Amino acid sequence: MSKESETVQLNVLSVRGTGFPEECLSGSSWHSIVRLTQAPEVFAERITDSAASCVAVGPAWSQEEPYLLQILEHAPESSVILMPAGDLKLAHLIGVGGFDAFVTYADDSDWVALAETALSCAEALETSSKSRSGAASSSTPSAPAISSRGQRKQVIFSDPVSKAMLALVQRVAQVDVTALLSGPSGVGKEVVAQILHNASARATGPFIALNCSAMPEHLVESILFGHMKGSFTGAIKDQPGIFEDAHNGTLFLDEVGELPLHIQPKLLRVIQERKAARIGSTREVSFDVRLVAATNRDLVELVKRGEFREDLLYRLNAFHIGIPPLRERPEDIRQLAISFAASEQIAGIGMEIDEAAIQQLLQHQWPGNVRELDNVICRAKVLAIHNVIQPEHIYFDALEFAPASLPEAPAELTTPDMAKPQCNEHVIQSDQDLVSAKEQAEWQLIQAALQETDSKKEAAERLGISPRTLRHKLQKLKAAEADSLQSIGAS
Repeated sequence: MSKESETVQLNVLSVRGTGFPEECLSGSSWHSIVRLTQAPEVFAERITDSAASCVAVGPAWSQEEPYLLQILEHAPESSVILMPAGDLKLAHLIGVGGFDAFVTYADDSDWVALAETALSCAEALETSSKSRSGAASSSTPSAPAISSRGQRKQVIFSDPVSKAMLALVQRVAQVDVTALLSGPSGVGKEVVAQILHNASARATGPFIALNCSAMPEHLVESILFGHMKGSFTGAIKDQPGIFEDAHNGTLFLDEVGELPLHIQPKLLRVIQERKAARIGSTREVSFDVRLVAATNRDLVELVKRGEFREDLLYRLNAFHIGIPPLRERPEDIRQLAISFAASEQIAGIGMEIDEAAIQQLLQHQWPGNVRELDNVICRAKVLAIHNVIQPEHIYFDALEFAPASLPEAPAELTTPDMAKPQCNEHVIQSDQDLVSAKEQAEWQLIQAALQETDSKKEAAERLGISPRTLRHKLQKLKAAEADSLQSIGAS
């Protein structure tokens, strides 16, 4: 083998859940050249000029067809598909996906020869692709081949519950209907909305996401519908709204339950009429947009309280998709943990995770869902020493640290203040009434969220409430604490 060929590696993505015999490649004499992973984002990170791409599919691929379609959609066109011999349906699927080469394997295949063939084919396809693009793209860097490259958002649905939900999303994508996604904070609503967009006829159009809870209230109308120069102080130029920007694509309104009540009638009319006038103009601009909304709140309850318009709810709720919390998707926990551990996008290093650590993760309730799992794996990478995450590296929350589990401070650094553990938490007394106990427990949770996040917005997301609700609770709880201190002083 020449020195030049030794610099070329076969970057293999084994499609998880399809039963590809990974041990055949990882145990071959090509072990130093074949770089095998199940994580799409790791596969994307390894796509370089010195790596040839290969997607390996196992015989059980039909059980993971929606996930396989996602992989094929985002894989480089120059990828070689490694597939079971004699599977005509899979070959047709690969052909429809636009892939020009595939290599078949059987139980008794010579895997060294297969890897060599796949590498040669991938190099030839890559050379052909570069020659076709030629000077037309020589000055423009190519976009990442997989949408998750350089991002931490994961597209992993391995649990049967998730697969059923994803199959429904794929069907809804084929019909141009407004969709409402519901589920707790951190469950992956924007990821599902992106999948819905990518699977629809609007996939070539823009996908624009807007968090309704993050918009300044006095600018909501301008952001949504646009404004004309001079229509208000600070309007120095004409500005289109996001409905115009999303023309021929998909507009994702996250946390739609946080929209101010006075904006909701105008939004309702815009959804119905598919046109809107910018602030300061009477001329309405038409647009063609698919609307996908999301919420972690009970919109029906908000309607009962008069905080959300009933007619707007019915307009948004043309098709409702509930995204299950992570605790109800154990196989997703496993695959996400493996993927997060392998990804260099998290904590800057790729690691393996021990099965015992995975079992520990499966026992947790995951109130923060995928976002919390991301943080747990990130902390574990900081603590792990030998590039393998073990059970002792798993910490779910700072409040769960026991003094015995923490490393002791060196004697020379110990001070009288350090020797005695400090505790700022209130202890709930047995003679307290239920309301008081509930307020104290709520205050402890809020304090913990504020300490472990960088902003009140992130703390609100961790708690599953809006930033506005968090501000209200902080004011109320601090006022109650002040009243309590005054009562103690008076006594």
